[in-house]
Amino acid sequence: MAIFHMSFSNISAGKGRSAIASAAYRSGEKLFDDQEGRHYFYARSVMPDSFILTPKNAPAWASDREQLWNEVERKDRRANSRYAKEFNVALPVELSEDEQKELLTKYVQENFVDQGMVADVAIHRDHQDNPHAHVMLTNRPFNPDGTWGIKSKKQYILDENGNKMYTGTSKYPKSRKILMVDWDKKEKIIEWRHNWAVSVNQVLEQKNIPDRISEKSFVDQGIQETPTQHEGINSQRKNRKAFNQQVRTQRNAQAKYHNLDEKIRNHEHFDALTDELSFSEKHTISHLSQQL
Repeated sequence: MAIFHMSFSNISAGKGRSAIASAAYRSGEKLFDDQEGRHYFYARSVMPDSFILTPKNAPAWASDREQLWNEVERKDRRANSRYAKEFNVALPVELSEDEQKELLTKYVQENFVDQGMVADVAIHRDHQDNPHAHVMLTNRPFNPDGTWGIKSKKQYILDENGNKMYTGTSKYPKSRKILMVDWDKKEKIIEWRHNWAVSVNQVLEQKNIPDRISEKSFVDQGIQETPTQHEGINSQRKNRKAFNQQVRTQRNAQAKYHNLDEKIRNHEHFDALTDELSFSEKHTISHLSQQL
């Protein structure tokens, strides 16, 4: 059964996270951290299917995982620097592995790479019933010459005469922060989540698969059912799997009840109609129903 799961987070120095370590863990590749002078490697029983997609202005080194994330950390050295944005997404089990990869690649290309981000993609298939992907995205755009662009710029607030304005006795002029990209806006995450649901549903429809997913909650969709949980691969996987089985059992029981209720109502409706018919009309209907 197709499910919707997509979560976004930031990989930042302020949270003590390393872009190199994160990329090594997700890709299964051994990577050297220039700043720390050490390698990061996390052995995996099932090697991830990993690849990098780059925008048109990106330099050649952006396609090298080790150099890419070292350059990111070299550029952003502040204690609270955000190295990357990441999202985790469940892939529809109704599709083959090649179809899942094609769907994900097209979605990442159109929604992130075409907008100027480098996307480091790692598809994990450690559990057959839980195919999912981790996608690390750069936060900075690239300039036309392939150098790093800026995330934002400062714009001074001027008075009617074009002079800088100050607040009280402050020696610093008033200014506002102008974002060069809109990747950190809440509206973008809502848009990205919606676009994933649309992309998945289009493929399912093309393949005549009846399942559909939605980024909206059951409450927002007006569905009075208990939603299943994304099982994942952590310590709660066993509990979530048991919970999902209970939900499916409950849904099957409810479906059987509604089907039986509809049959009873149809039968009562038919009896009410035939009460008004003559004997010959009832005989004709009975004969026709047997032939059908």
